[in-house]
Amino acid sequence: MIDKIAKTVQSIEILFGTLFISIFFITIIIQVFSRYLGITVSWTGEVAMYSFTWAVFLGAGAMTYEDKHFAFTSLRDRVTGKKREMLNIFLYLIVMSFTLAILYYGVIITMKFWNYRWIDIPQMSMGYTWLCVPILGATTTLYCINHIVTYVKRFRMEA
Repeated sequence: MIDKIAKTVQSIEILFGTLFISIFFITIIIQVFSRYLGITVSWTGEVAMYSFTWAVFLGAGAMTYEDKHFAFTSLRDRVTGKKREMLNIFLYLIVMSFTLAILYYGVIITMKFWNYRWIDIPQMSMGYTWLCVPILGATTTLYCINHIVTYVKRFRMEA
C-alpha cells in the first residue's frame, strides 16, 4: 500500500520537476534572445532561478524513491542477508532524520518568507519559492518510510 502511494507521489514529483526544468530552459531562451535583440526582460532571472530550484528539489526527492540519492555504499555492498537489511534500515533511519529536519525547517522558512515578494514580479510571494523545501522533506520522509518497510519485510523473509 505505502509503495503504491510512494510511487504515485514520485510520478507527480517527476512530472512537476520536468515542468519546472522546462520553464527554466524556456526562460533562459527568452533571456538569450531578449539580450540579443536589446530588449529588457527583467523577470527572466528570477523565474529561471526559482524554477531551477524547484526542479532540483523535486528531482532530489524523486531520486530518494529510486535509491539513487547520495550515499556511501562500500559497506552496504560488502554485507549480505540479514546484516545488509539491518544496515539498510539503519541508513534509512539516518536519512529520515535529515528529511524530517528538512520538513520541519522548510515549513518554518516558508512561513517566514510567505509575505515577502519577488523583486521583478511583486505579485508572487516568496513563500511559493520556499515551498519546495517542505515538499522535499515530506516526500523524502515518505520514501524513507517506504524503503524501511521494504527492508523490514526482507529481513523477516530471511528468517
